[in-house]
Amino acid sequence: MAGAGPRERDRRRFPALGIRNYRLFWIGGVLTNNGRWNQYVASYFVVYQLTESAAWVGMAGFSSFIPMLVTNPLAGYVSDRFDRRRVLLATNALNAAVAATLAVAWGSGVRSIGVWMTLLLVGGTFYGIQLPTWQSFVAECVPRRHLRNAITLNSIQFNAARTVGPAVGGLLIGTFGPGWALAVAAASYGPVLVALLRIDPSALHRPGQAAAPSSGRASVVGEYRASIRYVRGKPGIRAAIITVALISTAGQPIVQQIVVFAEEVFEVSPFWFGMLGSAQGIGALISAPLVAGELSRLRRSRIQLFATTGYGSAIVLFALAPAFWVGYVGLGLIGAMHLTSATNLNSTVQLQVDDAFRGRVMAIYLMGVLGLAPFANLLMGWLISVFGPRPVVTMAGFLVVGGGLALQATGRYRRLDDG
Repeated sequence: MAGAGPRERDRRRFPALGIRNYRLFWIGGVLTNNGRWNQYVASYFVVYQLTESAAWVGMAGFSSFIPMLVTNPLAGYVSDRFDRRRVLLATNALNAAVAATLAVAWGSGVRSIGVWMTLLLVGGTFYGIQLPTWQSFVAECVPRRHLRNAITLNSIQFNAARTVGPAVGGLLIGTFGPGWALAVAAASYGPVLVALLRIDPSALHRPGQAAAPSSGRASVVGEYRASIRYVRGKPGIRAAIITVALISTAGQPIVQQIVVFAEEVFEVSPFWFGMLGSAQGIGALISAPLVAGELSRLRRSRIQLFATTGYGSAIVLFALAPAFWVGYVGLGLIGAMHLTSATNLNSTVQLQVDDAFRGRVMAIYLMGVLGLAPFANLLMGWLISVFGPRPVVTMAGFLVVGGGLALQATGRYRRLDDG
């Protein structure tokens, strides 16, 4: 209707936000997930300060993400077999405790690199168990008719946090130091805990979860194998997993290495490092309305070709930037392309998966997101320490562009439109 006000137009565009349970979870997730990525950036900054080594920054990324690979089969099993709301309450409380311990460790003068690596491993374990449950819980908060909108909004907040969170962390580090950044990260788990406590369990939609958990290691392994067989029969989901693995392997380690560019390439102060870290967040925020609105009405195959090749091109621009502000623009474009790609791929998987397999399939998808990241962080950190940041990151960008073109040429992107 022509005379509709802004709130009415927002309700038509984002109907999932009109549902109380989803609105609570989404708002809590916005604040908490940004805090989590703030925590990562602050941790990597501390590791670089302690070691002055890009290789150790890569090791920090490895320590953060390798537990997610190890816990992946258990995480999918837990998501499909237990009350997801209670799982999220428990894992977020444990993650808050780890973040608080990091803040206390820095404030009390703990400078042992072994201690920091251990804390990152523990936090990665809790987060690895939580991730598939978080993604699957979205489907419980809304009726089926609003699922696509809910998935899109969740993907936007979840993936915007991967860019806005580091920006907040960089600004806090540059202004107040890493201790305050870690303290803010610990406090950021509060909103989602409050939201989960206020959610009405009787209004949740749970069509796909099993009624009761089975027990034993064989059950976990057996159900994980069944989910792998299921994914093999879904070419659209397979294409999404291949794409997200490509981007996570070649593109995402750059987030950990921004501090190296700030220190060794652009040679800027901690404040300007914070500004550089904000670029991806700004790019994501600017592109978010377009991703949720106009782009969501296009074919997912077309969106993905644009996002993958655009992502790689933005990486090349950042790597070859002759000046700080050109690098800033490159990172902003990376943030926009990452949000577009991740939202599109997450929506594809959630819309094509059957409810009974949702948690386990999301675990496999998230293995594509995070499974190779620990090794990619190690490799990129080592390569940069040997060859320097510019040539290594440039080659990573070309790899993403080439991978996207290959997926299009082989017809895999067309299967993203299935379902």
